[in-house]
Amino acid sequence: MQCVIRSQIPQLTIRFRDYLRGKYHIELCLREERLASGETEFCGDFDETSPQFPLVEEEANLFIQNPFAERYQQASWENGDTRTLRYVKVKEQPDSHHYWSHWNKIKFTLFITALCAIIFLLEELGYDQPIMVYAHFPVYWGDETEYWRYFSHAFVHLSPLHILFNLSWWWIFGGMIERHFGSLKLIGLFLVAALISGVAQNWASGPLFFGLSGVVYAVMGFVFAVDKFGATQGTLLPKGFFTMLIVGIVLGFASPLIGIKMGNAAHISGLIVGLCLGFLQAKVR
Repeated sequence: MQCVIRSQIPQLTIRFRDYLRGKYHIELCLREERLASGETEFCGDFDETSPQFPLVEEEANLFIQNPFAERYQQASWENGDTRTLRYVKVKEQPDSHHYWSHWNKIKFTLFITALCAIIFLLEELGYDQPIMVYAHFPVYWGDETEYWRYFSHAFVHLSPLHILFNLSWWWIFGGMIERHFGSLKLIGLFLVAALISGVAQNWASGPLFFGLSGVVYAVMGFVFAVDKFGATQGTLLPKGFFTMLIVGIVLGFASPLIGIKMGNAAHISGLIVGLCLGFLQAKVR
């Protein structure tokens, strides 16, 4: 068996399998392959000794050029099923540096997660007032030259639920961005989102705000825009994902009714930052 098509997006190999099944009654064997880097690729195999192999290879080359053509999407609707969506690991490449390689790919995600967790632990140990005094957004005379304050507000959290929700979403979507686009891309997004969301929230409510949520909305918006306007054309994230983001913002405006104040300006501005940068990323790549 020889791999005629491979992708890190399983839907693409499935789509090509369904196309061959419908047009030629040819069955492609799907499998999952774990690389030494820790990443996973999905392969479509076909018997290279078969007289139909040149045809399959030619169709694979055409598919790679435009995997989102209407004929392929229609084939998935007509010939797809769930019975063959089973991938078997047939290749595991040992690597003594596997674990280090994995963590190295999300080092900035891990750094921000650990930093927020350590700061929250110090708050719980009784150092909350000094931390907030040192980390709040610029408000007093002379604060504007203490440049760390434009970003440090993102590291401080006010309750266990506050940090749990923020770090959960940061870990998922920040890690996703860092793995696919690199640490520098995520660092840039973090700095821009923390700065703009902080300025917006300071304008809306004053400097007494803390939390990573403005950045969290930015990374979620970035991932949505890259998926929606990039090569995957909205096939990776679940339907209703953007609606979930909007509902979250709407609920933020209703939160004072139950005694909770949220940084709505930070959420909205962070989401806009993520959507804009994600759109630019999709079009550049």
